[in-house]
Order: sequence, then C-alpha cells, then structure tokens
Amino acid sequence: MAAPEAPPAEPSEKGSVLERMTGRLTALVLAVLVIGVLVAVMNGDSEEEGPRAVSLPPAERAAVAVPLPAAQITGVDAPSIGLASGDTTSLGLRDDDSLDVPRSASTVGWYANSASPGTVGPTVLAAHVNFRGEEGAFARLGQLAPGATVEVHRDDDTTAVFVVDRVEQVAKDAFPTEAVYAPTSDSEIRLITCGGVFNEQTRSYEDNVVVFGHLTEAYRPL
Repeated sequence: MAAPEAPPAEPSEKGSVLERMTGRLTALVLAVLVIGVLVAVMNGDSEEEGPRAVSLPPAERAAVAVPLPAAQITGVDAPSIGLASGDTTSLGLRDDDSLDVPRSASTVGWYANSASPGTVGPTVLAAHVNFRGEEGAFARLGQLAPGATVEVHRDDDTTAVFVVDRVEQVAKDAFPTEAVYAPTSDSEIRLITCGGVFNEQTRSYEDNVVVFGHLTEAYRPL
C-alpha cells in the first residue's frame, strides 16, 4: 500500500456526492483490492512514527454546532484501540480511477471525494494494517466495538466525534461498496483496512475490515 503521496486537495463542493460517486463504485471496489495487495508489502524497512493527534478531555472542550463546514483532516483518535495519529494525507484517484494510498504505515488517508468529516455524507478513511514490517495506523481497527468513539481532528481547529455502529470483516470479492461510499442523509464515517488471512501467493490479505459510524457531536478547544 505504498504510493507517492498525493498533494492535499480541497474538498470539492461541485455536484452532488451521488453524481460523483455513482460512476466510480466499481473502480472503488478495485481500489480496495489494491489497498489489500499493497498493504501487505513487508520488506523490513520502517519509517518514523508520525505526529500524534490529541483528544481533549471534556472539561477542555467547547461544543460546536453540527453539521460542520468542509475542512481538511489533521488527525484521527480512537482511544479504545490506542489509535492517535496526526499523520494524515488527502487521497485522490489515480489515472486508472484506483484509489491512491498512504505512503507510510502511520499515515491515515482521507478520500477527498468523500465527505469532509462532520459534513453530511460518509467520510472515508483508509490506512495500513501493517507496512514494511511496521504496525499500521489501523492495525487494531478490528478491535473497535459498537459504542466506541472515533475523533477526526480538522484544520479549522474543530473535532468531529463519531460513534461506531458496527464493524464488519468482509471478503474482498464481496466488499460492500454502496454501503461504504454511497451518499447518506447525515454525517457518517467509514474506516477501512485489510484483515483476515494473509495469502502468501498473492501477497494480500483476503478480507477487509470496515468500520461504520455516525456523528454525535463536534467541539473545539476552550
């Protein structure tokens, strides 16, 4: 799951999410398969751990009205599984319409044609389970449980707080593309990584782990 890091892209407000996503659902299935193959490349190299995101205690938060305006992500926290990464990137599509991918184990990628976190629609985040012998940012994604929180920090100094609804492990040839990428009437989140058995022949995991959640609140530091 290694590729040149895409330059940060401003979230597009042109056209509906449905118009942009409908023609690309098949390509996004292929993109997830590409993630599964590339995430498993482990050659012993390692990269420095990225900056850590910070989840503020309730006493240091000021509530912000939701839904939020569009903004870039700057970090992701899931305290129940020890995820706290401030190493993020914006992911676009390559020339062949496959999803670009993070270039390091610690990086969390936001698909920039999905909703900005806290706005209406599904925010899609992808990261490695492991990479080049190093534990990936989403190494323990499958341990998230319903009711756990996932915080996405944004570059406008606000944080969108999501609660996990369900966690699914699915075969890659049965990936729930519409459930992950199709428009929603509220603000939701999807977290994707690889899982299941590692196939030595294909150098790929056979499954994907997908976390579904919904926005419950937003805050900024006091």
